[in-house]
Amino acid sequence: MSLSAPAARIGVSAPLSGRGAALGREMAQAVRLAVEEATAAGLEVELVERDDAGEEQAGLAMARDLAADPSVLAVIGPYNSNVALAAAPLCRDARLALVGPIVSNPALTDSGWDNVFRFTARDDDTAAAIALHLVQALGKRRAALVATATTYGRSMTGRFADAFARAGGAVLARREVAEGEAGFDGLVAALPAETDVLFYGGTYEGAPLLSALRRAGRTLLFAAGDGCWDRPNFLDPAGPAAEAGEGVLVLSACPQPGVVPGAREMVARYERRFGPVLNYAVNAYDAAALTLAALRDAAASREAVLEALRRTEWRGVAYPGPVRWDGKGDNLAAVTALHVVRGGRFAQVAMVPKGRSP
Repeated sequence: MSLSAPAARIGVSAPLSGRGAALGREMAQAVRLAVEEATAAGLEVELVERDDAGEEQAGLAMARDLAADPSVLAVIGPYNSNVALAAAPLCRDARLALVGPIVSNPALTDSGWDNVFRFTARDDDTAAAIALHLVQALGKRRAALVATATTYGRSMTGRFADAFARAGGAVLARREVAEGEAGFDGLVAALPAETDVLFYGGTYEGAPLLSALRRAGRTLLFAAGDGCWDRPNFLDPAGPAAEAGEGVLVLSACPQPGVVPGAREMVARYERRFGPVLNYAVNAYDAAALTLAALRDAAASREAVLEALRRTEWRGVAYPGPVRWDGKGDNLAAVTALHVVRGGRFAQVAMVPKGRSP
């Protein structure tokens, strides 16, 4: 069906500037690819990109702007949980769907907002998956935790601490570091000698923290949330340190491309158009594609799009099973993948379904 003029629009909210710009641009570009393919197939839809800079106030301005435009029927994003948590209630009041490809903070779907659909796994699911693997598969029992003082860092590390304890591990030390901090020699020197895994929750501080660990001669395993499943901000700056000692174990909230049929082909189309994939392009593409399917199936109104999204059963390229939402708006098909680094690349070693916890 063709939507009536003026064309319906979907928005994308991402950090197109600032420290997260490389990943934000990738998310917006993957959404653009889905929109271009949908329009080539006959759907009349336009994309509106907004830069939220990864900051709450910019996210609120984005939400007000998109909510005030009646032709905008849904928003893909935001990328960051802090921005999504700020924008979600305003969009709820405007009956504007937020389909989050990447946001992981549990509060986003635990707060009762009926316009939020989380495509990826939650922090509590991913933390449980990596904690259980560390204890049961790798025999790790004594952890030191380092969190960046951000919404994501605190959530990821706090959820890991709870899951690790439930699995039978003990937390020996906890530290919080500032975003942008780079000098970690003192922190590493103070780690308890009996620590057998360092878990880091955050993004940009992971590489310098790992480098300080290896510089000090500490060979223990470095484990991290998906803030470090990232080539430009973690893998490249970490360099050889990522494969030194016991190496690293990094989670992601989707499998590596190639696990799900169609993912390699989608990545190839993206890379021909925009260049190398850095992390969650497949999630962003799928989140946009299912939203576009809802627009195609719904009358041109926000409420109709919300209803169509709630009925979604979408077979995409990010997850092995079909996307379906639970009562909160979480994706029942979401999984946690665990990766090591081999030959300078992430290599998937395990995949854990949603809801498996210690």
